[in-house]
Amino acid sequence: MNKQLNASQLNDTQFDDKIKNTLNAAFPLPEHVQNAQNEAFAKIRSMAAEKKEPKTQNDAALLSEDAVHKKNVHKIRTILVRSLAGAGVAAAVFFCIYITNPTVCAQIPILNRIFNELGDSLKFAGDYSNLAEPVKNSGKELESITANGATLTLSEIYCNESSLYLSLVLHSDEKIPDTYPNEYGKPTIELNGSVDFDFDQEEDILWLDGGDSYLDGRMIDDYTFAGIIRFEMGQYFTYTGTGVEVPERFCAKLSIERIFGTKLEDTRPEMPAELRQKYEAAMKEHGLGLTDEDYEQFTEEQKNIEHQLFNDMWNAYYELYPDRQTYPNQYDNWIKEGPWNFEFEVERNDEDIKRKDINDITEHGLGIISVTKTPVEISLEMEQNLDYFAVILDANGTLMDGNAVGNHNTASISGFDTSKIDVYICDYIEYMDELKGYLWSDDYEEKAKEKTFKQLLDERCVYHREITFDE
Repeated sequence: MNKQLNASQLNDTQFDDKIKNTLNAAFPLPEHVQNAQNEAFAKIRSMAAEKKEPKTQNDAALLSEDAVHKKNVHKIRTILVRSLAGAGVAAAVFFCIYITNPTVCAQIPILNRIFNELGDSLKFAGDYSNLAEPVKNSGKELESITANGATLTLSEIYCNESSLYLSLVLHSDEKIPDTYPNEYGKPTIELNGSVDFDFDQEEDILWLDGGDSYLDGRMIDDYTFAGIIRFEMGQYFTYTGTGVEVPERFCAKLSIERIFGTKLEDTRPEMPAELRQKYEAAMKEHGLGLTDEDYEQFTEEQKNIEHQLFNDMWNAYYELYPDRQTYPNQYDNWIKEGPWNFEFEVERNDEDIKRKDINDITEHGLGIISVTKTPVEISLEMEQNLDYFAVILDANGTLMDGNAVGNHNTASISGFDTSKIDVYICDYIEYMDELKGYLWSDDYEEKAKEKTFKQLLDERCVYHREITFDE
């Protein structure tokens, strides 16, 4: 049964002072963790380049060449994270503020100013001090909800016509298992849930349809996580074809079924010896060696035989451990089950919002409808076409990393000169296979002396538009 605590009765000043440095810290990873992480990412890149099937237990979860080109970015990111979880490195050490006694930690005040402390470290970084407001319902501060030994509190909210941001604190009665860090050194934590807005005709929108699946935040101690969740309001309603505008005030319901993280420790069942021996015996029957050097010498026909034998082995494995094919699961993830159901009021904040109506669409349906710049992000409203990829460069020609939601049409403005931007639309496969690699190549600085990434896009794009904000 759920129980509720009035967050307004909890004194947060002591907690704020002590965790401020923790939240803003860079959290350098231990050397062995960093090395394992780098090795895992290198293996992913190597496999994509070699265009061959994985051949080990941990490699089996990695992407094939075909999967790299799937347009479902959420699934791609999920598979990448699963593969990283199998690195088998030791637990990362996070700074703990208080002693790790569950009884003592349960008394820690709830942080009410998460945006202020996390703002500079977020993917969508910025100064939220004058943007975010406490989450309320009927004029009262929202209550915390405890389910199955885990207390969740929505703290603050910031919403504009593009996105809705919510800060939260997750506190567990039991120690949160060591969680694998992503490439930014942050714990890989996700949520399953839905959201319902009172101004549209839809009900229970799955969070993954318009929200970031990963919680952007930090571990405070062994029992507490503080983070931000984000929902792309504008692009969701654009791409669903509803054309709904975000009103100045509205009510929302957020239902979170579970929160889960990727385990740092690999607890997957090993491949049974009898299955591996059967695979090896079948390989020998076909006169095939078992080393990587042998594989490099295989003919295409021999590679197909090896792939089939390898898949047979893994299919038998999944018959023994069927839950390994679900996500999340007990081997790859720690899971906190809800439900946590919240209702709250939202007031749109239009401070420092710049919108430009472009309405430049080619006869092939490519182009830009509008561009919106908020204090933390730039969003493109475009005709959705998954065969193409939108690229945004800032005024200095620097690539602005896109967000996974909305066909990569949203980018953080933190650290970029956004007085002017250049928007390019490129063929998806060409961009992923060739153009992107040009920028990220080891010798790009030398190549840029002859041709910059911007000049390459000028040559190869199917659409280009320069947009100036500071006029």
